[in-house]
Amino acid sequence: MTGTATEDLNAARAGALLDRLRAHGVRDLCLAPGSRSAPLALSAAHRAEQGLDVAVHSHYDERGLAFYALGLIRAHGRPVAVITTSGTAVANLHPAVAEAWQSHLPLIAVSADRPPELHACGANQAIPQEGIFGPHVRAELALPVPEARLGGAWLAGRLDRALGAATAATDAGPVHINAPFREPLYGGQEPAEAPPRPSPPVRSSAPPAPGLPAPEPPLLFVAGQLEADEAEAVLAAAEAGGVPILADLGSQLRLRAHPCVVDSPELLLASPAGRAACAGARQVIQFGGRLTGRRLPAWLAEHAPRRWLVSRHSGYLDPDWQASAVQADIPALCRSLPLAPQAALPGLAEAVAAVRERRRAAAAEAFAEPAAAAHLSRLLPAGMTLFAGNSLPIRALDLFAEPGGGNPCLTQRGASGIDGLLATAAGHATACPTTLVLGDLAALHDLNSLALLAAAAQPCIAVVLNNDGGGIFDLLPARQEGDAYRRLFRTPHGLGFADTAAQFGVPYRRCTDAAELASAYTEAVARGGGSIIEAACPPGRGSGQIAALFQALEAG
Repeated sequence: MTGTATEDLNAARAGALLDRLRAHGVRDLCLAPGSRSAPLALSAAHRAEQGLDVAVHSHYDERGLAFYALGLIRAHGRPVAVITTSGTAVANLHPAVAEAWQSHLPLIAVSADRPPELHACGANQAIPQEGIFGPHVRAELALPVPEARLGGAWLAGRLDRALGAATAATDAGPVHINAPFREPLYGGQEPAEAPPRPSPPVRSSAPPAPGLPAPEPPLLFVAGQLEADEAEAVLAAAEAGGVPILADLGSQLRLRAHPCVVDSPELLLASPAGRAACAGARQVIQFGGRLTGRRLPAWLAEHAPRRWLVSRHSGYLDPDWQASAVQADIPALCRSLPLAPQAALPGLAEAVAAVRERRRAAAAEAFAEPAAAAHLSRLLPAGMTLFAGNSLPIRALDLFAEPGGGNPCLTQRGASGIDGLLATAAGHATACPTTLVLGDLAALHDLNSLALLAAAAQPCIAVVLNNDGGGIFDLLPARQEGDAYRRLFRTPHGLGFADTAAQFGVPYRRCTDAAELASAYTEAVARGGGSIIEAACPPGRGSGQIAALFQALEAG
């Protein structure tokens, strides 16, 4: 419906869902922080603030939160709902769902989801969620995206049928409701209906399958998530043609100091001069998908003149459904590209230099995530893998890491969850020295895996950027929601990691500035094995520095 506020549709859907939960006896709502679930979280907070007989519980770990809900069910003898964001957050409910199935407990799992157009296209934090709990639920309901006509009796009837199974007299048990929401999640206007786009041509034959047209310089390369041999092939092709590469952190090229590699493309495209220079390209070839930031995908969607996305996989990886997909062996395709040296894109070198100067100035400010990211990138020994944890750490590294010797980069961007990062790092360190940079909530999610970290034979250094909660949410509009933001998004916890490290026998250092970080990191590398370095980042400082840098770049 053109002109209808998306906020109204999302809030109406969330409110109706919560009202039906209450009608079925739910008085406890357990929420884990997340962005896609914001309509549900804010609706729950508003109901609690209005004095309704609804209690809102919040915890940063979905797995623990779901078991907490089981305790509430046993204590009060009534159904309890657990509300999560999309992606692996939903999967973390599965152990408690299975227990509820076996014990006939009325646990109601409500998962926020991406809309259909963001599935099966490489969009961030989008996994198949319908049917995720398989045989362990008594009923499940996959709701459509909110529409004005799909409310009222239509919605209530379907919710009632599903929720009734949770408290059935003879066979009670868990229920799953999957609820997708479109952006803007709140506070925005629904865009006017756009004309339908033709489906992009997807080549799904076995690689290699050359599908690129003859090059028409000037070209621009974009490097997404790549393996090492793919990255080297892309770089060799770029060298042959003098083609600039906008390099994502997961491309294996972001930390390489090379004339063709443009580091921090997110910052470059925040600059009017950077956007103007990139707009001079006639063709854009993207190698690999799952880009970290938001500005580069937005620019590709709006300004790329002609664009091809090359991947060795058959899955489509453009969330905007615009790129022509080519499934191919990337090294073989790069070797076959007939590239002659091209002229430099006018203004690009100057824009890149200006952005680097501003980026380095921001990283030199008071110690926070930007400074930690910049210093760690300089401290990495040769051969050390940098593992960028999701949420704010990967964004800080993507924005502020300094290029150098081209250390390998490991990312976990399939579903972009913050769970399991310590375990993944420990497994990787069985073969390769690894430095994991993760947030405090991610570390709290995976504390049990400190036992694996303690047993690491190779250097496995976990640098925890502790900003006391979900610092990534400081960059989102939810920060304007007052106490609801603090409790349901930011979730401050006041915890450190010294005692936990001691319990698991992992060497530990805490640092509050760049000099202490350098000393602790150098010591950990020399010692070998597993280590924890807790970098104390004052809440709000790093996100404020990032926001200020983007504002300065946008202003030119």
